[in-house]
Amino acid sequence: MNPSDNNDKIKDNLIEVKVVNPGHRFSMDLFDSEGNLILQAHTPISQGVINHLKSSGIQYLYFDPSKKGAAESVPAQKNILSDELRNETYLHTKNLFEEIRNTFASSPGDSISRGTIDKSRTLVDKIISDTEKNGDGVFDVVAKLKDMDDYYYQHSMNVAILASILGSRLDFKSDIKSAMGVGGLFHDIGYSSVSKDILHKAQLNDSEFDIIKSHTHVGYKFVEKNPRLHEIEKRIILLHHERGDGEGYPYGFDLDMYQNNVPREVRLLGLIDVFVIHTMPKPGEAGVTPGGAMRLMVNMIQAQYKTKYSFIPADVRDFLRALGFIINKGESFLKPGDLVRISTGEIGIIEEMNRLYPLNPKVRILKNSRMETLKRPIVLDLIKTYNEYVSNVYDRNPDGKYTISSRNNAT
Repeated sequence: MNPSDNNDKIKDNLIEVKVVNPGHRFSMDLFDSEGNLILQAHTPISQGVINHLKSSGIQYLYFDPSKKGAAESVPAQKNILSDELRNETYLHTKNLFEEIRNTFASSPGDSISRGTIDKSRTLVDKIISDTEKNGDGVFDVVAKLKDMDDYYYQHSMNVAILASILGSRLDFKSDIKSAMGVGGLFHDIGYSSVSKDILHKAQLNDSEFDIIKSHTHVGYKFVEKNPRLHEIEKRIILLHHERGDGEGYPYGFDLDMYQNNVPREVRLLGLIDVFVIHTMPKPGEAGVTPGGAMRLMVNMIQAQYKTKYSFIPADVRDFLRALGFIINKGESFLKPGDLVRISTGEIGIIEEMNRLYPLNPKVRILKNSRMETLKRPIVLDLIKTYNEYVSNVYDRNPDGKYTISSRNNAT
């Protein structure tokens, strides 16, 4: 097929060049807006090609949706991070927490040492370099936990790795990419001031839970005047538990304050934190699959019909665009046939997924926002309306009934 014969149709099916990374492969030929072949199917795209597209002012590539598997990336299974570097990150995180706990106990007026900060930046730079070389790899947060101490080490390690990858995939400036990774390592350092009797306790009373929640402010005060830390790193420590509906902490910002006073980078790290909490639970608790965690996170998106929510849609889009296929082994977490509710309040069934924008599939609407069944279902392509998006996903319970899954993500 010559794409110019059906140019308008193909232009409805596009991929943004800015979200394509070296090593990505697609199962369909990709063309520019003039119908010129840019990349053959199943051919890894190189950095040189990406640079050429950007320097030529080409913002989008197009594919023919009439062919099977239109523009789906070929699922990749190799690890995006080497085992050696992952082990190095774990040991560094463990040493970091032990150092900070000792500092809180013996020299509470001190902060993180210059040597530890420098080692952390060097490590994050290695993570960014390693993961950029393995751009089509996957990352699995599942770990065998030895004990509760190990849980906190592994949690911060996974958050730091995913934050480094996200900063790279979203083309953040080099200092911000570094700050995302270092902030991930340090985000929970306030826990080092909390008694292990409380940290390791399965059920907390109200006063103990207040102590747990104080870790954000305590951690921030520990680094507030440290000139070697980036302001974003400090804000990550302080604000990564804020949520858009005012139910977060330490300040309980409302939606306006959340959007304007919590930097985008901090909000994105908060999403990563929640993802890791769900997929790598504490010993004795049940976790969910990466795909299940992302479905839960969609249920936390702000929408006009919701009073309870955690995140704004733009941030969830960025999270999914940067990490969705890396953390779900190259697979989509939403599928055609899924029952969803979109941000207008209407309910429908996904007919066709958009790989790069999973919150904007084609949906066959069955019920309007008043929950009235339509006599004639209509199909909406949410990539064309864009401001409308999937904001709830329904799962079938053992009785065959549809329910919306939700979990406590406060800590």
